[in-house]
Amino acid sequence: MLVLTRKVNEAIIIAGDIRVVVAEVRGEAVRLGVEAPREVRIDREEIHLRKRGSTRGPPEVFTQEEYDLLADRADCEPATFCGRQMYVREVRVQTHC
Repeated sequence: MLVLTRKVNEAIIIAGDIRVVVAEVRGEAVRLGVEAPREVRIDREEIHLRKRGSTRGPPEVFTQEEYDLLADRADCEPATFCGRQMYVREVRVQTHC
């Protein structure tokens, strides 16, 4: 996972076609604006998962230091990102009926 710091009205570009702008920060809430080609579907994560009928969420990614502190290391798989050792664990989403 790439973590960036942006201020209001600053943007990031994804794949050369998608522009994500920080529109507003209010307390712990951040409003984002997304500019993308019409054929690119944009959903909030929970909507995307609901549409897919998925029981899996995004994976948890841990640095070596975080992994060393984990009480439960079950299902963690080693992976390398940008030359750095990380650990990835798939997350199961609770479905509410």
